[in-house]
Order: sequence, then structure tokens, then C-alpha cells
Amino acid sequence: MGADSAADGYVLLDVLSRLGEERFSGTLRAEGARVRGTVVLSSGLLIAADTPVAPGVESLLVGSGRISREDWTDAFNRASPAGRMRAELVERGLFGDAAAQVVTQTAAMDAVFALALADVFACVPDPVKADPLMPLVPGMDVGRVVRETRRRLVVAAEWHELGLRARAQPRATSAAPPIDEGRAEILARVNGRRTAGDLAFLLGRGLFAVMSDMALLCRDGQIAFDQSQPATASALSWFGDPDDMSLVAPGPLEAEARDLRAHAGSADSAPRHRPISRRGGRGAR
Repeated sequence: MGADSAADGYVLLDVLSRLGEERFSGTLRAEGARVRGTVVLSSGLLIAADTPVAPGVESLLVGSGRISREDWTDAFNRASPAGRMRAELVERGLFGDAAAQVVTQTAAMDAVFALALADVFACVPDPVKADPLMPLVPGMDVGRVVRETRRRLVVAAEWHELGLRARAQPRATSAAPPIDEGRAEILARVNGRRTAGDLAFLLGRGLFAVMSDMALLCRDGQIAFDQSQPATASALSWFGDPDDMSLVAPGPLEAEARDLRAHAGSADSAPRHRPISRRGGRGAR
């Protein structure tokens, strides 16, 4: 993988494509300046993805009100030790199996989008497969996931001219409220401090869906973003602008790779980890 792909912010997707072609089984651990996450593959199919910066299955279900906090906690305590969370929710009649597939797919796609948007610079495949709370059954074709995520990144780049980034904090204007219920819910919670990610967690909706509605609200004049940020900021910048990154950027890449391997497993298992992509360099295979 060349430096051009890294510079374009598509490191994660390039690595993911390769692992899908290799029918990899295990966990891809991704890290950026202020974000990290995991993508779990089984025989080259994506069965789960997770990152703290995008709502997972629990947030999508509980935040949206589809499942109460009490029902979720009860089901979790009973089923999670045995890996039966999805079956437990279905057996309790909280939703059907098809709905469970939709919400787990939404969470996984949103996590991959959030990680790609954050401009991940290091990816380490770990052959030890994580145990997702609610894996996709069947898994998703990685090629499809990558194509859809690339499409979303193109759309997100177009939002840059509006001032819309994942960490932008919109404020409401005096324009008439929208008719669309989903956008009305967003507008009601915009307060000049909440980011797109905050609103996604609060509403139990996917990050991409929330940002899409925010773009419509902005174009309709119902919300506005601070346009004072430097024009050099990337549309893929997750937190703030490049000038701010020195405050939180990790150390040298060698240290980053060591930290990521340590996070993934113990020292005696480190040789199993294969860092295959880093920003500004050609992945080793």
C-alpha cells in the first residue's frame, strides 16, 4: 500500500479490502490521532465493527427508545456471558430477527464510516477474533462495505463547504422548523455545543444519517456552523483542525505500533500481529 492511499485517508479501507480478499479471520485494530476501533472478520466477511465515536447496537436501540434501558440490561446480564444477546432480545419479543440484522448492520457500517472519516493511520490485523456482542449473521461482504464507505466519504467531503464536520457544533437559526420528523428531532437538540456524534448517541441514530440530516438543515438555513476554521482543514478531520493536532497527537509511529500491539495482546503474542499499513509508508506484509 502506497503513501498516496494513506494521505487520502483511506488506509483503513485499503487494508480492509486486502483482508477481505485474503478471507482473513480475526480482528483488525485501527488507530488514528484521536480515535481507535476494531473491525472483526470471519473468513473474509465483516461480522462486527466498533468505535467509541459512533453509536453501537446498544446506543442505537436504547437511545432511540426501541428498547428500554431496563430490558437491555436484563437481557445483557442473562445472555452476554453465553454470547446469546441477539437470540435473547428476539426471544423476549423486543424485536424480530430481521430487525436485529438491520440494526447490527447499521452499527457496523457506521463504525467503519466513522473510523474512515477519522483518517486512521495505523491498522494491525490480529488473528485472534474478538467476540462481538451481536455479530452479523451472515456477515457482510467486505467489498460492499468498502464501496459504500467510500461513497459516504465522498458525500462527507462535500459537506466541508458547509462547515459540517463530525466535531462541528451547530447552532439553530430563526428559520421555520423542518417538517421531517428526524430532522426536527435533531433541530430540537442543537444547542451550539453538541457535535454530530453527540446528537447521534443522544438520538440513537447512525452518525452518517445524522450528519446527512444536518447537511439538509444547514442548506435549508435552519442551522449554521462556525465558518471561522482554517480553510486548510480536511473534510476527513475528525477532531478540530490540523493546527490543533499537536496537542493530542501520539508519539512517533514506532511507538504507536508498539502501543497498538500491546493493546491487542500480551508481549508473548506480539509476533502474531502484522502491522500492514501506516501513514506515509508502505505496508509490510
